[in-house]
Amino acid sequence: MSINIDPEKFANLVVSANPSKSEDAEDIAKDSLELYINAYRLAERYANLSTNCYDTAEVIQEVKVTDLELS
Repeated sequence: MSINIDPEKFANLVVSANPSKSEDAEDIAKDSLELYINAYRLAERYANLSTNCYDTAEVIQEVKVTDLELS
C-alpha cells in the first residue's frame, strides 16, 4: 500500500511547523524558502519512489538515504 503525499501541501506544512528563528526579514525568507524547497523535493522524491514500490516502508528507507543535491 502506498501513501500519496502532495508536495506543495507537505512543504507548506513543514514551513508552518518550523518557523525561522532569525529576526531579520530577509533571513526569515531565506530560511523559509530553503526549508520549503527541501520539503517539496523530498515529497517529490517519495512520490517518484512510491510509484515503483509496493511497500511504503521500503520507500521511506530509500528517502532517508536520498541526497537532494541542493548545493
